[in-house]
Amino acid sequence: MDGWDELAAGRKAEAIAARIIEECVTFNLAAVSDDPLGTLVQSTEITVTIEDGLADTGCGGGGYYRPSPPTIHLHPATYRRDNFTLLHELGHHLQQWHDQWGFALIDMADRERREIEEKVCNHFAAQVLMPTSETDRHATSLHPADVMAGIFARSGASRSAALQRVRDMLPAGARWLLAVADLDGVVSTSATTYDDPQPPKGFPQEGFRRVAIEAMDSAVRREFHEGIEYKTGSVLDDMRVEAALDHEERYVFLALRPTTANGSGTWTHPSQECSNPACEKTFQAKRSVGRCESCQDFKCPHCNRCGCTVPPRATGCPSCFTEYSVAEMASGKHECW
Repeated sequence: MDGWDELAAGRKAEAIAARIIEECVTFNLAAVSDDPLGTLVQSTEITVTIEDGLADTGCGGGGYYRPSPPTIHLHPATYRRDNFTLLHELGHHLQQWHDQWGFALIDMADRERREIEEKVCNHFAAQVLMPTSETDRHATSLHPADVMAGIFARSGASRSAALQRVRDMLPAGARWLLAVADLDGVVSTSATTYDDPQPPKGFPQEGFRRVAIEAMDSAVRREFHEGIEYKTGSVLDDMRVEAALDHEERYVFLALRPTTANGSGTWTHPSQECSNPACEKTFQAKRSVGRCESCQDFKCPHCNRCGCTVPPRATGCPSCFTEYSVAEMASGKHECW
């Protein structure tokens, strides 16, 4: 099948997507890349149905493809996420209707077919929406944060998609932790290329907040000894960080790697300090019953308090934490039971 047998046998999703793009004659993929929705809704090859009632704009969204008649059902989200969704679903269409690869898919077991088809769709969407050059690939191995910011600025892809695109372009064996964080240091998406775990999503990093401030002035490239904090209380140190602000100046792209070649960061387990001013004892995170969902502080094993449940000094006893009665507040006298 003119090379398709080898691609099918190797399950080479990235190469399969590139071949489908190369052979596509039913769509102007350059136009689709520039304006996925505007181009596809005018196509005679496929129908796009927008189902507004299924998701609010912002979070959520998604879509699916039906082959008969060829239809993409789009559940709207942000326009950048919609762009990737549309191209992902177009990838299903082009695979299933391909005169050679389509037959290879039919010969696979259902689970295997779904797995490879989804991977090819993701690579197809990434390659069409975020085309890259050899210069980009070389730069990715040196300064991935800059490349993430560049891809986001010049494409209609989301920040998450830009991060995954760069992760896929990193050379084999590269050791990077990639992340996108807001200006307060809260991680929205992340990935890792080696054994050290990715920075936890939805979790504020004080070090990332500091880096974001620096990135407001210029690209950051320095040692990172603030450490990455994980929900267990452990901290990953001995890293280098580089960061680039996105062109909207709302988020920062970060890339971190160990300071030692082919190594890993250093794990530390710092003591936690109780945020209750009446307690202020130190403890190991493993002794806590867990973090508070609201303030993210570890609950103190001594007083069972966290930062958002500490009663104000003016209305509660600093020893037993009982609220003062009206009479006690008036007299200034309180006796602990």
